[in-house]
Amino acid sequence: MKPVMPAPIEPTLDHLTNSGEPLVSSTLADLSNLIPEEMKLFEQAWVVIEPERQRQIMYWLVELAEDDVKLDFDSIFKSCLNDQDAEVRSKAIEGLCESEDTSLIKPLINLLEQDSSEKVQAVAATVLGKFVMLVELEKLRSNYKFKIEHVLLSVTNDRSRPIEVRRCALEAVAPLSLPEVKRAIIEAYQSHNPKLKISAIYAG
Repeated sequence: MKPVMPAPIEPTLDHLTNSGEPLVSSTLADLSNLIPEEMKLFEQAWVVIEPERQRQIMYWLVELAEDDVKLDFDSIFKSCLNDQDAEVRSKAIEGLCESEDTSLIKPLINLLEQDSSEKVQAVAATVLGKFVMLVELEKLRSNYKFKIEHVLLSVTNDRSRPIEVRRCALEAVAPLSLPEVKRAIIEAYQSHNPKLKISAIYAG
């Protein structure tokens, strides 16, 4: 019996680039587990897709991945972490929320520290919380602990940062059993900002 060959990706990419054609979930599912050669074709097609349709595609891919764990769009999500559109970047981060790939730590830290979008910063902080849990469970090397702990605490304590970003950073770093973390939680609880207080209660 001959092995079943995967369907060529070109028809799927034609579907993506045709802005007059409604998106179809079964066709988008064909973007799962793309090999490097297919990713190159995807990236070439992606740059000609209209921004609003790009956002729709990312939204659908995140939804599909949540509904079916067998679907893997991580290569696409990683590729879109540096997209020009903030909404695309934030959805790409969201799509990687279950990933334990340590190669994501550095780009997530960069997005948290440097991205121009408050939403992107907040989502990056939240997803870094996944790696905080892995550190606390001793499933990651200690050098990762220092990097993640440092950036999340710095953001939490930075009063120039948007409250939502600080909240997400505090909630993300909370599982670490460190005196600095406990102190940050106490300071947030004692602050005059009700949203920070709520996060402190959640983190505690």
